[in-house]
This record gives sequence, C-alpha cells and structure tokens, in this order.
Amino acid sequence: MYVDTTSYLNSIKTSSSSDTASSSMGKDDFLAILVAQLENQDPFNSTDPAEMIGQLTQFSMLEQMTNMNETLTTGLSALNLQTATSSVSYIGKTVMASGYTLSVEDGKASSSTYTLESDAATLKAYIYDEDGSLVRTENIGAKKAGEYDYQWDGKDDDGDVMEDGTYSIAIAGTGTDGAELTASTTISGVVNGVAVKSGVVMLTLKDGREVSLANVSSVKDVDA
Repeated sequence: MYVDTTSYLNSIKTSSSSDTASSSMGKDDFLAILVAQLENQDPFNSTDPAEMIGQLTQFSMLEQMTNMNETLTTGLSALNLQTATSSVSYIGKTVMASGYTLSVEDGKASSSTYTLESDAATLKAYIYDEDGSLVRTENIGAKKAGEYDYQWDGKDDDGDVMEDGTYSIAIAGTGTDGAELTASTTISGVVNGVAVKSGVVMLTLKDGREVSLANVSSVKDVDA
C-alpha cells in the first residue's frame, strides 16, 4: 500500500512565507471620517446628538482596544525576550524535541526517535534531501505501538554516503487494520544558540538545525 509521505512532510512544515495586507480601519481613519462628517454636515440638518454620542463611544472603544493590543504586543515581546534569555542555559546541552530534520556530518547521520500510537503491520523510513527528493527508503517491518530509536546510516538507496547537510525523515506504513499510519518523530542535538524568530523562541543546534523551544521534551548534559 502506497503511503504519501511527501504530503505528510509538506503538512508539518511551516508554509507561511508571505504577509497578508490588512484591510481593517484604524482609529486614525475612524477619527478622520468623523471630522469630515462634522465639517460637511448640513447646518439646517445637523447630525443627531444621540448618533454623534454613539460614534464617539465607538471611537473610544476602538482606541482602548488599539492601546490594549499594543500593550499585549509589548508584553509578549518582553516575555519572549525573557524566555530566550533564560533559554541560554540550554547552550552546550543536548535537547530532544519533536521534529523531522536530520543532519549528516562527515558521513554520519544524527539519530531520531519515533512513536507509534497503534500497531503497524508494515513500516518504512523515508529520507529526503533539502530539495525534497527521496534518497533512501528503508524497510523497518512490523512494530507494536510504542517508542523506538531509528538510526539512519547516512547512505542513499545505492549505498553511497550522502553529502553533509540537512535531511528530512518520515516514518510511515500501514496499521494492522490496513489503514495508513504515520509515526511522530523526535530529534536530538546539542544547542549552541538561542534566537527569537517571528515571536517564537528557537534553539539552534550545532549542526545548523533549529527547533522550537515549545517542542523540546527533554534537556540533559552532553556527557549524560
């Protein structure tokens, strides 16, 4: 049974690459419209005071919401900075985090762990290069539900050692009921940097990969 692991990898990658233009009206626009309305009103048929009060109330509520949003944004930035600062203690330590990237250095691939929520009748590991091309398919076989270690040997299907770089892994197959299943994967590495990107605290690993701090499940000393 064919398992579309390419679609799976695409579904778990962050694909937000463009900003969406905002079409909402800000408080300055609202005030400009209100002033223009007052300047151009008919002196013999002026705006109803009750309606004017209602518009002013809307403006006041809009201004309060805008100020609240700015306060929350500032607070979130400060919180992210504080979190990033405290995460500096992770530098030099090995972390495990949910993810799908592997690295190859001097022909040796980093390790990974996968978890099956249900029994698998057939299971395979699929390795993709940075261009998304499938370079290795390895038959794992039947597995019971649980957590397992997987170590890629860093070679392609022809037995050639792959170049140093970053690769992606997907482990999938069929369940005992014949339905497709995909295992969740966990990667590990030594942290050598911390940064805040798009409001997310990211840990940079020594091999260049990045993991979100929110995805980290364990931290330990390198010698542990």
